[in-house]
Amino acid sequence: MICHLSILEKRSIIIFLILFTIISTHLHAEEENVITSITSEMELFGDIATKTKLNEHYQPYIISIFQGKELEKLGVSTLKEALTLVPGADTATDNFNNQVPIFRGSNPLAYGQSKLFIDGVSVNNLFFEGYSEYLSLPIEMIKRIEVVRGPGSKTNKVNSYAGSINVITYAEDMNSDEKNDKIIFKAGSYNYKMGGFTKTYKKDDFSLFSDFFYQQDDKKLSSGYDALSQGLFSFSSPFVIDNRPLSSSADAPLWLKNYSLGMTLKYKEFSLKARTLNHKQGAGYGYLYMLPQENDYLKSPSHYLELAYDKKIDDYDINIAAGAKYDTFDYNAKVAPDNFKTPTAIFSDGMYGEYYAKQRTLYQAASLKYSGFENHTISIGYRLTNEETIDMFYKLSNLTTGNAALVDYTQTRPFFDKDAKRNTYTFTIEDEYSYSDYLVFTYGFNYEKTSLQNSNFDPRISAVYQYDVQNIFKAIYSKLDRNPSWQEMFIINNHAISTNKNLKPEHVNAYEAAYIRKFSSDAHLQVNLFFLNNSKQIHNTTAHPDYENIKDIDIYGTELEYKGNVTHNDQLYLNYSFVDGKDNDNVELAIAAQHMAKGYYIYNIKNNISISTILKYVGSKEREQKDTREKLSDYYTVDASLYYKNKINDYSLTLSVKNIFDQKVKHPSASDTYPDDYTQEQRSFMVTYVKRF
Repeated sequence: MICHLSILEKRSIIIFLILFTIISTHLHAEEENVITSITSEMELFGDIATKTKLNEHYQPYIISIFQGKELEKLGVSTLKEALTLVPGADTATDNFNNQVPIFRGSNPLAYGQSKLFIDGVSVNNLFFEGYSEYLSLPIEMIKRIEVVRGPGSKTNKVNSYAGSINVITYAEDMNSDEKNDKIIFKAGSYNYKMGGFTKTYKKDDFSLFSDFFYQQDDKKLSSGYDALSQGLFSFSSPFVIDNRPLSSSADAPLWLKNYSLGMTLKYKEFSLKARTLNHKQGAGYGYLYMLPQENDYLKSPSHYLELAYDKKIDDYDINIAAGAKYDTFDYNAKVAPDNFKTPTAIFSDGMYGEYYAKQRTLYQAASLKYSGFENHTISIGYRLTNEETIDMFYKLSNLTTGNAALVDYTQTRPFFDKDAKRNTYTFTIEDEYSYSDYLVFTYGFNYEKTSLQNSNFDPRISAVYQYDVQNIFKAIYSKLDRNPSWQEMFIINNHAISTNKNLKPEHVNAYEAAYIRKFSSDAHLQVNLFFLNNSKQIHNTTAHPDYENIKDIDIYGTELEYKGNVTHNDQLYLNYSFVDGKDNDNVELAIAAQHMAKGYYIYNIKNNISISTILKYVGSKEREQKDTREKLSDYYTVDASLYYKNKINDYSLTLSVKNIFDQKVKHPSASDTYPDDYTQEQRSFMVTYVKRF
């Protein structure tokens, strides 16, 4: 397969493999100097094997962890930027500019493949089952990012089909002596501005942590011609209508305005987590794949509140939680250009639309962990969830006369099922069995029943084996299901999308193996192998807009990951991933990069000054079977940053340049929509000031 690669792909892979080899050899020469520290660490194996934040290598998952303070040094600005560093993770987008992290090429054009948690609270919205509105979370608000790849990632009894992202804020330190009070200011390209703060208050048994930020920009990016150019809205019945000459190639409005206030309160065993996020962005590439106006917008606010009780009594750990989450899809735009024609009307002043749907999620969960049995830790739990549309309206220009003035079609021609609702019951049981000091098995199952689909039974088993102080092996089998998103089930009266209430969950059987070579307590090399048997994947195209469970696909690949240093004054991180597969029609894996290589390097010139660089290579991507366009080209980007910290006045300043060489980065568009795909940012600049108290 290597023989078919481009010269750039070959060079990128060879360079990274050489670096892996050189670094491994270099650190092997220093192993004897660090054996003592590793041995001391291994003695704590029984205590830390369940504490991800202390040592991820013993976890029964394939996991990568990124520290917020290190990402700040690198000039990483947002959660979205941080996730582009994850092995095997790529990014996709859609006509709404919903940014979607894609793990291991798993159904790239679908929603809900992964889950995002903020301090343990699931924040995926209901409309798309995505979390694009949270990807602009500033990195200065984040203490740590834990990314689990693969369907074995269950957090708080919420299924994560392809992976999960757990964002831990500085609320984790609210009861410690760690000082995390600070103010943040940023400015950058596209007239970007940001300001925010974090603050902790403690008194006796009461503690409060809060964070706040506001940010905005005026981003607009070239789109090429929109979907009208592809004849998507040219009608042949009852008479021929050709709207292709109306196609526009103006810039797509991708500007951003959002702010968020998060709070965590703790009093003895009780805690409350709450966040309000008001997110507003440009209308992207149009609800109907036709370019909107500059000031048209999509609002997707998200608000949640969770009350929990945690108590440890002897060998029992008890957790009880209940919460509510509200999220909204509010789209207001010119959805078709002047003189747009349909079989029933001519819209001489264009077609306008307002689409509004508000959803509510209520949940209650409880878990009990018992560690009183010798060599066993047993956990059981359940989660009850009620999801419901609580408000919906739809207004559109007059479909009969073509008059641009809005007409309320909420009752006669709704865009969304106003009665959409779903109840879900989940039960889990798991046993962590320490066969010996060096071998731990984790096994159990997840049972889920919804009011719309049949029940699912998902088993999982893993083994973590510590061969010696330097070598760790993992083997994992898991089965998991992804319930259809609400966009796949409840959007109606849409020419480009046809939903299906009778969709079944997607299924995946995953087989994973990992080898970890520890060179020291903070340097390691990890190699992962995976095979994913996906069935009943939900799929549609613009030519066949009906969502159906029609695709089975087998995906396999490998991931290499190194973290450590070359000298005593630097930090080095490298990863390489390969993914391939075929579907039930024997068609090669589409809309996924077969090769990706990423890494960063930080050199500390002094203890308060550092320079760094981030390098990313994303390989070419094949099109879907009936998409006749050339495959999407590969690309590479290079970022650079200068970090300075004034220790006397306790402030830091970061100057960063993204995509130094101004490379063209594109995410794939659906066939017959935007022929030139979705162009992303090219070279940009950022200045960040952080003052700590």
